[in-house]
Amino acid sequence: MALEGDLSSLNITSVLQLISRERLTGVLKIRKGTEVVDVGFIDGDITGAFFELGERVERLETYLVKSGMIGKNLFEMIEDIHHETKRPVMNIIIEDKYLTIEELERTIKFKIQEVMDELFAWSEGEFKFEEGALIYPKSIIKVRMHTEGLILESARRLDEWPRISKAIASDDLVFRRVDRPELKLQPKEDEARVLSMIDERRSVHDLVEISGLGKFHTYSCLYHLLSSGQIEVAYAKPAVKQSHKIDVSIKTFITPIAIAVAIGILLFEFVAGIIISRQGWLAIEIVDNEKYKVDQEDYRKIFFYKHQRMPSAQEIEGAF
Repeated sequence: MALEGDLSSLNITSVLQLISRERLTGVLKIRKGTEVVDVGFIDGDITGAFFELGERVERLETYLVKSGMIGKNLFEMIEDIHHETKRPVMNIIIEDKYLTIEELERTIKFKIQEVMDELFAWSEGEFKFEEGALIYPKSIIKVRMHTEGLILESARRLDEWPRISKAIASDDLVFRRVDRPELKLQPKEDEARVLSMIDERRSVHDLVEISGLGKFHTYSCLYHLLSSGQIEVAYAKPAVKQSHKIDVSIKTFITPIAIAVAIGILLFEFVAGIIISRQGWLAIEIVDNEKYKVDQEDYRKIFFYKHQRMPSAQEIEGAF
């Protein structure tokens, strides 16, 4: 079945519902500029998804380390085993019992939902469904998620997002815990996890990276902690952007040129002041009481430079 078009004419919900209803198998690729989302389907169920930004793609293994599910040192050891034995990394993780299949399936489903959350925020982009294609065909972990359930969950999150993002307006914000003995609140498990990571140094962006809960759920936990008075804003980290460095280097480069140009203009005006005299701006006075007059060719050039036209015969005669 040929399925392709633009999200401005057919929104992502309609596209996903059509694939689900027709029980299609294949890969849906959606592109917006340099951003690409791939979603895999088997019989209309979602089996995988990943998000690319330019050439940057987050591998599952990288996420497992960032979220703390696997320690950095342990992962380096797993990679060494991989290079020595040529066994796939995920096989080593499962077969050597570093994580269970259930834990990995839960993580993959969570990452799929995170990609869908991103996708539902898109109002434009081109899509194409490659029927019969498979996403992660060699993966030993197979997951299937009901497309309609993912659609409903993503729509719910999208509806909540404006309220959350209004309270947490920047990922540069840094929170601190509020010590209030009168509060007898018991945070939920995920909220307690986020609360334990707040140390007045980590920004919201840092918390998203290490919480293992994804962007939406981390923001949601922070929103509830903030609303219940368990945390407050400490400060905002200054954003370091590459463009600032470029601006500085350009200014550094331009300043000497500007000085040189200014000096050149001053020198030109100084010389012009010497040249300009008795005949308005033309005749030149020379020592020894003799008069030197500019030859006609030079006069024409100077006249053209000043008036942007060639002098008439009368003007030349009057000058000489």
